[in-house]
Amino acid sequence: MTTPVRTPGPTRLQPKGWARVGPAGAHTLRRGAWYPVVRISTSNIVVLDVNRQNVPVDRRLLEIRYEVPSRWTIVRCEPRLAERVGRAFPLTYAVCPSCRNRQAFDASTQDLTCDKCHRQAALAWDELS
Repeated sequence: MTTPVRTPGPTRLQPKGWARVGPAGAHTLRRGAWYPVVRISTSNIVVLDVNRQNVPVDRRLLEIRYEVPSRWTIVRCEPRLAERVGRAFPLTYAVCPSCRNRQAFDASTQDLTCDKCHRQAALAWDELS
């Protein structure tokens, strides 16, 4: 399977890496979604491109990679958090590595095709978020 390479558009800079947040923290980022890294400062602040806005985040809350994410992130949500947020979504869902779409899946699934961008990729069962 060939993974499409994300190339920057004419006004976008090449990302310095990709970052996602861990399970908890004082941030407004979606768990499981990978965001392009714009800048990493020496003061433990990482600036992420979140919907074309620069958002500073404490580096200690992030997992940073330097290669483009290629697999679906699996996110497990605690029932009390789902009740507090008031959303009707499965307690376990996957996040598309291309478009960040959240999608339900069957427990036996190994590969998943995104309902939004139609990209197919493997699920990262070894990296439960």
